[in-house]
Amino acid sequence: MALSQMMQHYLSVKDKYKDCIIFYRLGDFYEMFFDDAKKVSKLLDLTLTGRDCGLSERAPMCGVPFHAADGYIAKLVSMGEKVAVCEQLEEACAGKGIVARDVIKVVTAGTITDDGQLDEKQSNYVCCAMKNGEAVALAWADITTGEFVSSEFSGTDCVKQAMTQMVKLGVKEIICNDEMLFSCKNAAEVERGILPHFSNYPAWAFGYAAAERVVLEQFNAKSLQAFPINGKPNAVGASGALLQYLKETQMHALKNIDGIKYLKNDTFMQLDETAIKNLELIKTLGSGKKYGSLLWLMDKTSTAMGARLLNNSILYPFADADAINYRLDGVEELFNATVIRLGLVDLLKGVKDIERLTGKISNNLVSPKDCLALAQSISAIPNIKFRLAGFKSKIICDITEKLYDLSAVSELIERAINPEPPAQMKDGGYIKRGYSAQLDELREVRNNANKLVLEMESRERDSTGIRTLKIGFNRVFGYFIEVSKSFKDKVPLNYQRRQTLANAERYTTEELKELENKILGSDELALKLEAQLFDYIKSVLSENINKLKIISSAVALLDLIVCFAEISKTNKYVRPTMVE
Repeated sequence: MALSQMMQHYLSVKDKYKDCIIFYRLGDFYEMFFDDAKKVSKLLDLTLTGRDCGLSERAPMCGVPFHAADGYIAKLVSMGEKVAVCEQLEEACAGKGIVARDVIKVVTAGTITDDGQLDEKQSNYVCCAMKNGEAVALAWADITTGEFVSSEFSGTDCVKQAMTQMVKLGVKEIICNDEMLFSCKNAAEVERGILPHFSNYPAWAFGYAAAERVVLEQFNAKSLQAFPINGKPNAVGASGALLQYLKETQMHALKNIDGIKYLKNDTFMQLDETAIKNLELIKTLGSGKKYGSLLWLMDKTSTAMGARLLNNSILYPFADADAINYRLDGVEELFNATVIRLGLVDLLKGVKDIERLTGKISNNLVSPKDCLALAQSISAIPNIKFRLAGFKSKIICDITEKLYDLSAVSELIERAINPEPPAQMKDGGYIKRGYSAQLDELREVRNNANKLVLEMESRERDSTGIRTLKIGFNRVFGYFIEVSKSFKDKVPLNYQRRQTLANAERYTTEELKELENKILGSDELALKLEAQLFDYIKSVLSENINKLKIISSAVALLDLIVCFAEISKTNKYVRPTMVE
């Protein structure tokens, strides 16, 4: 027996993504088949059923509702699985045959975007490690924030240095070249579960020519001269391989990754795993929890962005007096301006995670609810900027310059998005009434079809003088105007005959045809128009990704120094004098 056409397509997808569980969209469900179904049914405690597939035995199958898929995917990823999402690319229509489907993304531990599975105060890094002799280059990225950093280590202990760096970063996923994989084969950090298992990535992606091309394409540049990894071939190799991996898994332009930072090891105090652990910087020795650690003591941040920056600042303390004093100047000014500082704390509490909201825009995952959160956040920026007027320290002046006014964007969102949008977008209702006259008309037609028909019926009776005139509907002819034969001579010339009955004639008019099209197509048209309007809003947000990233970094830094000023005031700390 031959496999069904749909199952042939499923198996062709599975052949391309052998190491992934395939979430195959069928109607309102994502289905899994054969070995994937058996595995997932056990992992997620789902009912294992079967489906006719053209073989003598039914194909094992299990599935999850498409609107709840993110939660199931996140659970599988947390168990170490990779998930390839195979989506319908067109609407199913009668007589059309098999619906076009293809994989739209691959979700892994380092590329997960589900809010429910992300710690808002921790970055979610995917890392690429490349070993070349006695040198190791790392590149790591957080696709939810757009952060992309590279670093290099050299010497006989280069692998150990790289491992320490990855432990500090708390990376969730690691890809590497063959040489690095061999060097970390029995790494204690992996065996103890401190680091995830290393996954081998094709050697060609680490080659300088291929890596350079990917980097230049990502940042739309002609050469690497303007980038900090210029002249560092290993860093280029690791960065290019990571970008290639992200493109393969995300399958869209990574708009929020718009630059590379290079971490110089002499810029920060080098803290190894033992020091971080014994000093209880992030978590305590006894319980392994944040409570009681230095991070717990200092975390008085008001935003998720500031909390992530604080975490990194503790793990990577400055080793340069100028950099320390640059930050302390701002802390001191805020320390002495109690009223303004307290006002800033209140304003910052109203700012949502602009950094990750920008990531959602870049990844085309932004929802109406996210838009409202973004509008609320950027509406607070002018007030924050006003509070900072008059400060003299360079750090605060630099922050102020980066707080762009995007009032036009927030006003667009507030005009367009329903303040209480539905949880699911498939049924519409997220565009506010009054934003689009055309959408309002379609909704009016959809919701008041009977009323509109009766109103037209009344108008036609009045204009023709035919008291028995009525408007009806059937599946064959649609809407029609019925006139008894006794009033046949009063029928206007613009009436078009549709059907003759024993005692009546049925007609239509251009107005009735238009009303019929509106009523029968209003629901579908309303949903399509609503999606188009939201696509426009997303395009406006996409155009402002760069400014939103700059704003988010400025807000994070402001939150950090406000936090330092606040704990200094509370605990009566004094400013240290820094000497080289």
